[in-house]
Amino acid sequence: MGNSACSLTRTDDESDVRNLCDECAWLYAFCREYLFRDQTEEIMQAIFPYGVVSKHASILEVGCGPGFYSRRFAQRFPTLRIIGIDRSARLVSWAQRRASANNLANCVFLKGDVECLSDYVQAVDAVISSRLLLVVANRPTVLAEMFRVLKPGGRLFLAEPTATFKTQLPLSAMQLITRLIPSSRRHKVPQNAVILPSLEFEDLVRSQPWSRVSIQMFDDYQCAICEKSPHWQHEMRLSN
Repeated sequence: MGNSACSLTRTDDESDVRNLCDECAWLYAFCREYLFRDQTEEIMQAIFPYGVVSKHASILEVGCGPGFYSRRFAQRFPTLRIIGIDRSARLVSWAQRRASANNLANCVFLKGDVECLSDYVQAVDAVISSRLLLVVANRPTVLAEMFRVLKPGGRLFLAEPTATFKTQLPLSAMQLITRLIPSSRRHKVPQNAVILPSLEFEDLVRSQPWSRVSIQMFDDYQCAICEKSPHWQHEMRLSN
């Protein structure tokens, strides 16, 4: 799928929210570092339930923003290869600077389209994504791309907030700041953050042919832990 195809699914709301996060990258990074829930431990147990088996394993953080989880895992597991991808050039730059300041040589960040992951990265052992589905229009495509870039036997940890007010608050704060800065463009934010109802979240997750799916709640987040069949390539050959 080429980049031209990816651009066809954009909506005005999605574009405005993403541009808002780009223009107020410093505020979004602050919120991610200090206000949003840190799910590092839950993610580690989900994607590495038996510990890090291979020293050469790879993790992709989709919609990485300031690279919060990428840097967390890079610090904890220096032998892992970790990639973060986001459409915001400023957030990617922020993440890379923070990684460099912490001497994280095993962590790299890319500006790219989350609807076309396979255009930017090779197959990985695990995928992490948090709060991304709030700001993408074509959610099934994003899920399909996450499935596509996972190696057979790979795991996905997907987290989405369930509290509308807490989710809307940082977006509204960023919108207010852009109105106070004369040189800033004004970006509208949807009146209510697009929170996925639990049934819709589960249906979306199960739209991909995972071998295992577990849906769990962690405070104000609904999380999906998904595994791609270790025999996926063999199963595909049989189906064809």
